Amino acid sequence: MRKAFTLIEMVVSLGILALILSFAGVIFRVSIESQRLAMANAEIMQKYRTITEQLDADLGGLCQDGEIFIIWSAARKDPQSTSNDPAAFERFDRIMFFTSGDFQGYGPGQTVRGNVARVCYTLARGPSANPAEPNRPPAQKPERRMLARTQHILTPPSRAKPGTPLDTSTFDDAQWLRWNSELQEDRISLAEWKQIPVAEKVNMLSVIGDVMIEGDFNGRTVTSTTSEAARGVLIDRSQAVSLEKYVHALLCEGVGQFMVQGWNDQRKRWMPEVNPNGDNSLDDSDFPLAGSNVDPNDTPGVWYPRGRLTMGGGISYPQAQIDEEHFHEIPGLGRALKFTFTLYDSRGLIKNGRTFTHMVYLDI
Repeated sequence: MRKAFTLIEMVVSLGILALILSFAGVIFRVSIESQRLAMANAEIMQKYRTITEQLDADLGGLCQDGEIFIIWSAARKDPQSTSNDPAAFERFDRIMFFTSGDFQGYGPGQTVRGNVARVCYTLARGPSANPAEPNRPPAQKPERRMLARTQHILTPPSRAKPGTPLDTSTFDDAQWLRWNSELQEDRISLAEWKQIPVAEKVNMLSVIGDVMIEGDFNGRTVTSTTSEAARGVLIDRSQAVSLEKYVHALLCEGVGQFMVQGWNDQRKRWMPEVNPNGDNSLDDSDFPLAGSNVDPNDTPGVWYPRGRLTMGGGISYPQAQIDEEHFHEIPGLGRALKFTFTLYDSRGLIKNGRTFTHMVYLDI
């Protein structure tokens, strides 16, 4: 008599097989997801190394006798929110400084070289259908934001290399934007840069820092006259031709926020900071305030050594004291700078990105 499987045994066997296949499918999916997350983390870490290595290289040659321009800006992640928790804000800071090294222009046909360059780090603006309403970083999705690094090599005209010195006094919006976003050379020396008249300098800094500047300089009020359409760094990655023009300025994609802080010896903490004592009230913030909000029209900043520092929380730094000797005492500069940035992977697998901090010591 031949033996065979009973119907019950067949059903049980198929059930066990289905269970095994189900577990195998789960294990396979988990493995694939783990691999994808590992690749996303590797991509983010590569971005982190790109940014930090460039910061170290640039700030390693920092010219403390040059000018440093920092704009600090905080905005609520949700404009409808009234929370004063620091986590409810994003930072859109900008920093410009002069550094020494061996610099050369990027891209085909670029022959410019020099030993001093003006470098700026900022989140770039994107294209807009209306030039009067440019697509600024706060309006972009965090994972779509771009960190720009502009490099302008100082090459003053000479007998060996004649040319027209830098003159921005007649620039229109398009010329301002091209100078800040595309060009890689300033036909001027560092000493000449520092002697540019204040009225012209505030226009240059307003374009570089993407902010309106108004201040009392040597007893007279000076206000920048550049329009919003002229300010900031424009990178249009939707257009191949445009991206080729600005590729030298595109340091990293997927940078959700960019924060710059300086160590303050007097306060023994990093500044500026939203809601520094953590009581969910902005009345003691380092930022100038309008009611319960950070005032976007009164952005705090420092311009060293030609201007003065203004911050919230009753902090001021008189113009007379701003010099190279007092460099490490200036709030916002101090003995070290701390950079904080949130990075996203290109596939959006890490939904909220990863936030990193990186410190650069300025007195070594």
